[in-house]
Amino acid sequence: MNIKLDSDTISSMNVFSDVTSVVPRDCINSTDKIIFIVNQGQAGIAIGKNGTKTKMLQDMLKKTVLIIEYSDDPVKFLENILWPEKLVSGYVASNIEEGKKLEASVHGKINNSKLKLAKTLMQRYFNIISINIR
Repeated sequence: MNIKLDSDTISSMNVFSDVTSVVPRDCINSTDKIIFIVNQGQAGIAIGKNGTKTKMLQDMLKKTVLIIEYSDDPVKFLENILWPEKLVSGYVASNIEEGKKLEASVHGKINNSKLKLAKTLMQRYFNIISINIR
């Protein structure tokens, strides 16, 4: 994984780290929201009791803040991205000509922005080029 971060993103990651005492693994910064990826077991610490740290970050950064817990398992990582929707099942299919694909079954509706985020993160971390959600 070779991710390049700009100075605004690094600055946001430093603010995140100062507020939550958790060093983020990655950050995606857009105009209206900022997504922090944290290591396994760190999401609860980063969110804080009753979401206090998340609310503080939103006030400081003037953006909606999402915190997603990373997993080495692509299916578990997808489940973390799609939360609070429930992932019923999932598997990664690999085809030499077409690349890796992730097939998943979800209980609930996934909005387009969350699906776009899932596709971006799955490609960024696992080189999965396609996600098929039923």
